[in-house]
Amino acid sequence: MSIWRKTEQRALPQSIDPYGISARPYYANYSGEIVSEVNVFASSAILSAVSLLADSIASMPIDITQRKANQIARLPVPSVFQYPNDKQNMFEFMHQTMTTLAIHGNAYIYAPRGKNGLPVEMQNIHPKAVKGLVQTDTGAMVYQIGKQQFAKEDIKAIHWIVLAGQETGVSPIEALRNTIGTGLAMERFLAQFYGEGATPSSVLETDGAITPEQAQQIAQNWEQAHYKHRRPAVLQGGLKWRSITTSAADMQMLEHKESIIRDIARVYRIPLHLIIGTGGDTQTYTNLEGTGAAFYKYTLLGWVRRLETAFSEFLPANQQMRFDATEFLRADLMTRVQAQTMQISNGSLTPNEAREIENREPYDEGNEFVRSNTVIPVGQDAVPPSK
Repeated sequence: MSIWRKTEQRALPQSIDPYGISARPYYANYSGEIVSEVNVFASSAILSAVSLLADSIASMPIDITQRKANQIARLPVPSVFQYPNDKQNMFEFMHQTMTTLAIHGNAYIYAPRGKNGLPVEMQNIHPKAVKGLVQTDTGAMVYQIGKQQFAKEDIKAIHWIVLAGQETGVSPIEALRNTIGTGLAMERFLAQFYGEGATPSSVLETDGAITPEQAQQIAQNWEQAHYKHRRPAVLQGGLKWRSITTSAADMQMLEHKESIIRDIARVYRIPLHLIIGTGGDTQTYTNLEGTGAAFYKYTLLGWVRRLETAFSEFLPANQQMRFDATEFLRADLMTRVQAQTMQISNGSLTPNEAREIENREPYDEGNEFVRSNTVIPVGQDAVPPSK
């Protein structure tokens, strides 16, 4: 139920599953592992990449702007862009939308319009529950969802990569099904290997024949003498101690796991150090400004434009929805102060506008533009008249 226009509520019928609980596809791959939208998060690289994208997009504030002539005015954010439905706030809704896009390559938003032209509510529909556009007997294009049809105007589709002649986007987990499946198979192998614990850390061996009772007694004596102790070992009767180390095959498997993480980071165009942590790649940044700006420009910007374009279509023709990426592009304090000082000096920024950027209270007369290299408000004489 919509929480801001209950009288215009047109929610999905109860027979429709908006989150697609009944539609859980899996993608066959050569590893034999089941790759689906649920167990794909068993891959730490996928979980890290998708959550990073969703958290970053959903954390950015939303602005509604209106262009009149050569001026751009900021408008109040409509209620539906604050609480899209009665179950989610905008952060949760945008996080779910971005997660769906990053996993399936498609997102479908049910957004019926009200009398004022704005959506009554917005809900995410599972991509696999949408059968795509079909044409009715009247020639109208509608979306087939379950056994019901919905007008194209009530469903907004957002896609990742769309090939010519296709109506839906490429699913990243479908495209990466062999890479993800291999990673899951390796994780399962390692879990079984260490869970069964069949490989000891070392062995005591001898060329002579010993009975099972003697072998058990030797093992007990060794454990009692050396478990959690670093005492010198005295071997007799031809006994030899040999440590079991990681084999070359095991080392190659670990290296292959790293290459899978790199492949996933490459597909989502996420800097490796943001997935692995420190030391993930050789590239370094001199400051946080460079890191945030590069991440926004090369990773987030494409997703931001897709979402901005889609949600702006819910607004009147002269209005647009924009994400505020200030936090990603925010410079260090010294750089910000220098830039704001220059803008105040050349008259492109008022002192109060600079204070607003730094989340500080305005002061009287701070809304006046000033002359270059002076602190005299524009419109006043540089030299006060003599009395």
